[in-house]
Amino acid sequence: MKKLGNKVLMAVAAIATVAASVVATSACLWYSYQPEEPKCLEEN
Repeated sequence: MKKLGNKVLMAVAAIATVAASVVATSACLWYSYQPEEPKCLEEN
């Protein structure tokens, strides 16, 4: 039973690693997008 739990944890860790890299990649792709600052937030 202990080996099965180990394999499940390894699978969860692998899936979490893939999910983290996908999120990080999409964040890097969106990094160049800079929306305009609303007029009410601009300093005069």
